[in-house]
Amino acid sequence: MVWGCMSSHSVGRLHIVSGTVKTMDYIEILQNKLLPTVRDLLGNQSWIFQDDNTPCHHAKVVQKWLEDHTVNRMNWPGQSPDLNPIEFMV
Repeated sequence: MVWGCMSSHSVGRLHIVSGTVKTMDYIEILQNKLLPTVRDLLGNQSWIFQDDNTPCHHAKVVQKWLEDHTVNRMNWPGQSPDLNPIEFMV
């Protein structure tokens, strides 16, 4: 599996994932891939993070990490691939 991110400015860093993503794996990806990408692409602009509501995304430790790093999240229904722009990346 591959974790990736994108914005209206460009695509971000990719991360190859072996097996299932555990909570601490996800935090490591956010720290080492998401935050540097946001800094590179957006600088100090405000931004909103969208994920796909998998269980590791909603663990309390992940929620705390996002809060501690002032990451604003978009609320949207889980299991809604039609709303997820990454589904249309080819």
